[in-house]
Amino acid sequence: MEFFMIEGNLVEHPNMSDELMKKHKAYTQKAMDAGMILFSGLKKSMDGAVFVMKAKSRQQIEDYLEQEPFFQAGIQTYQVVPFDAHYKNPKAAEWF
Repeated sequence: MEFFMIEGNLVEHPNMSDELMKKHKAYTQKAMDAGMILFSGLKKSMDGAVFVMKAKSRQQIEDYLEQEPFFQAGIQTYQVVPFDAHYKNPKAAEWF
């Protein structure tokens, strides 16, 4: 498995709607349930999100992001940063 930090950057756009937000949340939850996303959250600046994912390849991450509802609506762009997880806190569950 490979690990990735993804930064999403929101673009002001007239296509934002409650329906699109529901699609975004459902799409994210599906990836959470599949074990692809460790955690995600809004940036304090409220102009996007940060999340940590794992996948078999960067291509799998790219495929996921290309289908993301915010991306398809032109509302969010992504920066994908691959990394190696060398150190793991055995008490990680306590963080959340």
